[in-house]
Amino acid sequence: MERMGSLFAKPVERHIEEVIKVNQDDEKALAIEMDEYVATDSIRESYIEVFKEIAEGPSAPREGIGIWISGFFGSGKSSFAKMLGYTVANRTIGASCAADLFKKTANDPRISDLLDSINRRIPFESVIFDVSMDSGRSGTERLTEILYKSLLKGLDYATDFDIAELEIALEGDGRLERFERLFEEKMGSPWRLRRQLGLAINEASVVLNALDPRAFPTPDSWAVSVGAGRADIDPNRLAERAFELSSRRKKGKALLFVIDEVGQFVSRSVDKMLDLQAIIQAFGVAGKNRTERRQAVSPFWIAVTSQEKLNEVVTALDSRRIELARLQDRFRVNVDLRQTDISEITARRVLEKNAEAGRKLGALFDANAGRIRECCTLERTSRNGDISREEFIRLYPYLPYQIDLCIDIVSGLRLKRGAQRHVGGSNRTIIKQAQQMLINERTKLVEAPIGTLVTLDKVYELLEAGSLIPYEITNEISSIGKRLPAHPSAVRVARAIALLESVKDLPRTVRNIAVVLHPTVTSPSREQEIEDALNELERAQFVRNTEEGYKLLTVQEKNWETKRNGLDPREAERNAIHREIIKEVYSDPKLRVHPYENLRSFKLGITMAGETVEGDGDIFLHLHLAPEAEVVTERTELRSRSAERPDEIFCSVALPQAARDTVAELYRSREMVAEADRLAAQQKLTAEEGACLAEEKNRKDRISRQLKKIFLEALAGGVFYFRGVERKGVSLGTALPDMMRELVALAVPLMFEKLRTGALPLSSGDVDKFLVAANLSALPSAFYDENAEKSLVVKQGGTYVPNTSCSLCREIMEHLDREHTYGNQVTGKNLEARFGGKGYAWNLESIRAGLAVLFRGGALEISHQGKKYTQYTEPAVRVVFQNTPPFRAASFAPRRTVDLKLRVAAAKMLEEIVGKMVEPEENAICSAFRKESAEEKTKLVPVHARLTALNVPGADMVTERMKRLDEILASDGEECIKTLASSGRTFLQNRKEVSELAAAATDKNLEKLGFARRILKEQWPVLSQRGADGSLATSAGELASILESENCLANVEKMKVLMKDIHEEYRKIYLEAWKKRRSAFEKALETLKGNPEWVTFDESPDISAELKENLLNPIREKAQAEAELPLFATVCQRTGVTVSQLESEAESTAGVVSKTLARIVELIAPEEKVERIVVSSLCRGRIATEDELEDFIQSLHDRMEKIIAGGGTIILE
Repeated sequence: MERMGSLFAKPVERHIEEVIKVNQDDEKALAIEMDEYVATDSIRESYIEVFKEIAEGPSAPREGIGIWISGFFGSGKSSFAKMLGYTVANRTIGASCAADLFKKTANDPRISDLLDSINRRIPFESVIFDVSMDSGRSGTERLTEILYKSLLKGLDYATDFDIAELEIALEGDGRLERFERLFEEKMGSPWRLRRQLGLAINEASVVLNALDPRAFPTPDSWAVSVGAGRADIDPNRLAERAFELSSRRKKGKALLFVIDEVGQFVSRSVDKMLDLQAIIQAFGVAGKNRTERRQAVSPFWIAVTSQEKLNEVVTALDSRRIELARLQDRFRVNVDLRQTDISEITARRVLEKNAEAGRKLGALFDANAGRIRECCTLERTSRNGDISREEFIRLYPYLPYQIDLCIDIVSGLRLKRGAQRHVGGSNRTIIKQAQQMLINERTKLVEAPIGTLVTLDKVYELLEAGSLIPYEITNEISSIGKRLPAHPSAVRVARAIALLESVKDLPRTVRNIAVVLHPTVTSPSREQEIEDALNELERAQFVRNTEEGYKLLTVQEKNWETKRNGLDPREAERNAIHREIIKEVYSDPKLRVHPYENLRSFKLGITMAGETVEGDGDIFLHLHLAPEAEVVTERTELRSRSAERPDEIFCSVALPQAARDTVAELYRSREMVAEADRLAAQQKLTAEEGACLAEEKNRKDRISRQLKKIFLEALAGGVFYFRGVERKGVSLGTALPDMMRELVALAVPLMFEKLRTGALPLSSGDVDKFLVAANLSALPSAFYDENAEKSLVVKQGGTYVPNTSCSLCREIMEHLDREHTYGNQVTGKNLEARFGGKGYAWNLESIRAGLAVLFRGGALEISHQGKKYTQYTEPAVRVVFQNTPPFRAASFAPRRTVDLKLRVAAAKMLEEIVGKMVEPEENAICSAFRKESAEEKTKLVPVHARLTALNVPGADMVTERMKRLDEILASDGEECIKTLASSGRTFLQNRKEVSELAAAATDKNLEKLGFARRILKEQWPVLSQRGADGSLATSAGELASILESENCLANVEKMKVLMKDIHEEYRKIYLEAWKKRRSAFEKALETLKGNPEWVTFDESPDISAELKENLLNPIREKAQAEAELPLFATVCQRTGVTVSQLESEAESTAGVVSKTLARIVELIAPEEKVERIVVSSLCRGRIATEDELEDFIQSLHDRMEKIIAGGGTIILE
């Protein structure tokens, strides 16, 4: 049998570099890299873009000199950057140069032309390094320092910054060569060898002493002056140094920096990213300026690599300090290596076939194309591509989808807990993995027969060998073979699941697992074998089926499963789950609600095992669920029961064993979720248990859907019984909704024989249109029918009138008459239950329409919220027909007519009220009386509001009148007529009294009423306290009596006289008190101005005139003010001061003067301590003897002496 190894064009065992190192300088390795480098179409386009930018640098220099090269792990970004550095600098590799080798590999004339132009016009030197290798162990070095060190190394300076500074200084002075000669003479070795050693600084110091004794007088002079070996360098200085030093060592050349793994270096560090941003900006500005001034042949370029795109790195840092737009301007060129390129690269570097292989594989594909597509097509994923003949040959033994899948598996494994983030080993790139798949001892496909395919269990072998898979997974999978020796496929399946768990967009279904393990082109489908293995793994608790498919169980998940499997539902719990699922099934309107002949829809009510599941229904369906073995005996009983209960449908449902098992699974999931949720609420759930809980919730939902599907299938296979007749579900329809619809169609005409009578096509609002229409000729079509028996409106004598004799109205009226005869009240709710149920099934709009026709036709009366309505024109009655709650609460009864004698009496009384004759018809009388009452109420509303707000006597009379008017407006026809006939005279008298009160309630009179109240409340108490004479007391008493009377507004003139008498006497008292206060304050003002302190204060230049005025004004105003007291006012309108306040202020002037003087003293002598002595406080009672006088004087003396001794000043009060 021919082996796979014969198919390949290149030796598969040859050495392939695992990782491309940008700073690799082994010429042999470089030549191989150049030779085997694969430039796909998109890679060539990227090179062209970069080369164009570099080629335009001298003629159109820009500040954007950054090149950002991104690509997933193993995409070839390091190779791209390395080739860029070598070709632009055109480094020599063996006997060839890099540009020529690359032009041959790329095979694109555009690239050749651009490279030739760059190499000819712009000599470049490339500085290439891996930042992760050159950043030192501490990881604290700035990119600026790392780049400077690489620059120094590339230009052959020492990499120790202090020694490099020495070389740069000596070189600038033209003394470096002399120093090197002298060093070799003294130290016996070349400087360039010794400068890397630890003694270099001390040795250089000795040489410097010999070279320049003045500057370095002792052998250690320079050694003791150097720093700690760190560079005093920032991005701007770095850019200037780069141009300066390159002009010395690489004169006439530009520099291209190629820095690998910069994305990883700056990721998660805002400071490092800002450093990179500053470097690019500094080089961009310096390069543009120098090139424009002809100080440089070209800007210097900086190319960096990263696994993420530039915007992704910046977004992940989430810092406002980093300006993405500015960075994108600096990194003008962005190269993103696509994942689609890798399959082509892999095919050409490892899997390239010889000519004979193409023929053999083509024939193999042609013979098995159908089987390949059938057995190797994934489901529920976008990863499938058409497996063409060419792709099959090119990528064999891989299938097209497997290249990307293997890349994503490795990327996913790197993120798994327990895996190595920085993956090493020999299988981290797809190129190397493809080679190892062929030659590794674990897989050795090179020796397999042609037709063998790559499978994920083989990929697992390679990744396990490379230590890419966490130990707990490999340990678990290795135990499967020991525990399930009879199922060799189980291990392969577990390995595939372990890898697929790292991939998000590929469900781990039986089908997909079978596809990724399909062994050969000629093999039949292995789905059954895989499913059996999965069942064994699940039973042994190695795997579990989840929302995303099968997954390997952790230790915690196994414990969870053990506990879960120990739970089993009791029969009551099973029945509860049955009811829930049935309720969910019948929540679908397609199953529960069914139209009948476009007349109306009928809803099914559902019961199960004698308990209601859905109680709201027109037709009841009773479900009886039983195991398949028990349904036969039960069905005989159900047939009999359906004959006894003719208006109900019965259904016998046989549940398969799968239903019982699935119910148990659902119960277990619910119990586990409930318990875990309780623990989570108490914060007692571990992270691993939390993950199990999330998985269990997904499983619960999945099982619930599965159980619902089982029940739907069981219901569709059920047997139905109606009125003793058996009908199998399959005979009623192909699907469950069809069966339910057919059952309704069978039952409705037998259960609701009068349905058509009330099946009117009415819309919401049609009944209201009927009630308000002045002419019944233009109503909605539902009101008319060619058959008068069915028409709600008929034409009589050229006019359309309500047809109270139609079949709909007749049914309703007969029911009302019968119930009224029995003495029963009939509400809308009663009517809805009667005519919406058995025998009728009328909708609510049809019932309302029939009642509206009877009401407008005068055949019935309506009672609602304590009021009776007989007239359809009354607006308040319309709410009964507009809204369901009022309709159900209202009661309906046959209407009684009012006696003619009573109507005549009411008409005569109404004529007296309105002043014109009214016909003795109920409608005419009621309409006129209500109109008169409504007009009167409208006039009284503002009057009532004013009187109530001002609390005017008589307001209660208006309130009572308005209540009476409301009662008339709300009364029915009979009550209206009775009111007129029996109480019309009283109605007229009350109206007259209220009208007189309203006429007297003018603004002027109400103002006087307010004055009178104020005089009694505010002025009379002042007079009374001061002993007013008897005539004034009489006037006050009379005024109070008038104000309490309902006729107060009729006695305004009398009120005015009484008010004037009282106010004039009060005015005298108020003005006298005002006069006394003014006199007292005039004296106080004189006293104040006669005080010596005042003179000092008044003449002081240090005190502002404004302050002087402010201090004196309170006294001056009261000494000079005139009272403003209009007629009936109680206080001065300007000051608001009362009589008692005037009197109090007149007596307090001494204190005012004392306080003012104290303030003056504070102002003229701010440093002095001023104390006031109230003389009266030192003497209690009277002084009647000389001894008492002597004691008082001595006490005053002692007190004053003490204050003066303390440096104080005294004011006596």
